[in-house]
Amino acid sequence: MTDSEIRACGECAGLALDPGADGPEHEGRPVQCLRVAPGTAPALEAALAEVPAGCGRVVARGADADSGQVVLVLERGQPLRGGAVAAEGPGSLVALGERAAEWQDRHTAGALPAGDGYRRGVLQQQMRERADAIAASLDAASRATLDAELHHQGLYRFEDLPLAGSYWQSVRVSPEGAGLADLVAPPAPVPAFWQLARIALAVAVDDTGQPDAERYRTLLSGFNGRRPLVAIERGAAPTMLRLAALDDWLGKLEAGAGGTEQRDRLAALQAEAARLQGVWVRAAA
Repeated sequence: MTDSEIRACGECAGLALDPGADGPEHEGRPVQCLRVAPGTAPALEAALAEVPAGCGRVVARGADADSGQVVLVLERGQPLRGGAVAAEGPGSLVALGERAAEWQDRHTAGALPAGDGYRRGVLQQQMRERADAIAASLDAASRATLDAELHHQGLYRFEDLPLAGSYWQSVRVSPEGAGLADLVAPPAPVPAFWQLARIALAVAVDDTGQPDAERYRTLLSGFNGRRPLVAIERGAAPTMLRLAALDDWLGKLEAGAGGTEQRDRLAALQAEAARLQGVWVRAAA
């Protein structure tokens, strides 16, 4: 968000928001500004009213008279660093998996109004559109990595995966411990496993693209205990993880950053395709 967009969101919600190095801040603490359509807002706000501490509770809300959108300001937490995910307790890997499952029960695909343009495959469509917009600016090696991933993703169809109405796309740290952060309210339902892939990339894959199978199993056990994974989700897990890495890389490029680290992490996951399939399918079984 630009500085003016941050301040405009604050004005709508009745808060003094300031641009920080890591995004919007309120009284020195990171927050998220989320704009949603009026038809989407009631179900989303009802779901947010039930989230535990450390999972993006609503700080303030308002309305933008010009656009008609509802503006929500959410707690965000600090960036996740090193071993910030505890072995047990409310900020543990098991707890993160449980919270992810609970969120999908709170805000289901059915919560999105039919008039907002329901269509399956919106996640893949958006990713390809983003890739097309940035491809011409890449060097040959980066373009090859991008083309290989788009080809791989094009081999799979996610239309039959269970769907969700929204998802948390990162993990950040609050006083209560690691929690879900950066809520996304997409224009149409997305695969429910997409949220778990985003979380797994943050807590179970290192910066070089190497997955930690044990950490992943622990995260999945928390999720599976609250909402059992179906077979098609277990099969899609490796491909969804790579899609999450592509999402991170495109985000860096769109922000004007080099994205070298994110590109190399995706390339490492591509190189480990066969081993990754075995690790993640066994972990989810």
